[in-house]
Amino acid sequence: MLLISLSMFVGTILVFIINSKKEKILGHLIGFSAGIIISLLVFDIFSEVIEESSFLVLIILALIGYYLSKNLDKLIPHHHAHKDKDSKSKNLLHVGLITLIGIVLHNLTEGIALFTIIEHNEEIVIPFIIGIVIHNIPLGIALASPIYYSTNDKKKTLIYTLFAVISTMLGGIIGLLCSDLFIKYNLTTYILGITSGMLSYVVVDELLPTAKKYNKKFIYSILLGIICMLLISII
Repeated sequence: MLLISLSMFVGTILVFIINSKKEKILGHLIGFSAGIIISLLVFDIFSEVIEESSFLVLIILALIGYYLSKNLDKLIPHHHAHKDKDSKSKNLLHVGLITLIGIVLHNLTEGIALFTIIEHNEEIVIPFIIGIVIHNIPLGIALASPIYYSTNDKKKTLIYTLFAVISTMLGGIIGLLCSDLFIKYNLTTYILGITSGMLSYVVVDELLPTAKKYNKKFIYSILLGIICMLLISII
């Protein structure tokens, strides 16, 4: 589980390598991050929740998740000044923290799902693990981009990524201990539905406005992120 989770650090390290002081590059990175999460939602989470429950259940759970994120967002100070460098950095950090919350909940659910599969469906364990490892890399980019560009601190960025890594392992422990309970009451589906709403908030209210602010051509990066995740799904 630790080795699976650590794949997220690959994305973080790529952000360090790409590091540029140009704001246009940052706009592309955040747009790419938005594309990754959009693809994850549309082609993975939404379809899974609908398959296990219904479209109506997805809508209800997603709305709960969206408004949960909206209220959590109020607890983190906003900085909207456009010309002040310090305010820009703090606003980026805000985006990073909200993204972290969404990814942590996603990883928690992923860890639960992994150990539930290990307990009850061993045939698909290896493909599932490979899928997690590969898609953790772009998720690492999505998390690290706003945090690193706001702090310019590699150590702090790695620490934030570590929280996301730990959440996968924590989910695995919960899944290991309570897999029968999660299957009996279909709890993973409900958590995924709420997660979809939280991640939707991250994209619509945080990543897209921030990407647009730094680069007007961010739409190309969104498409690249979507294509990237589609290729990963095919592989």
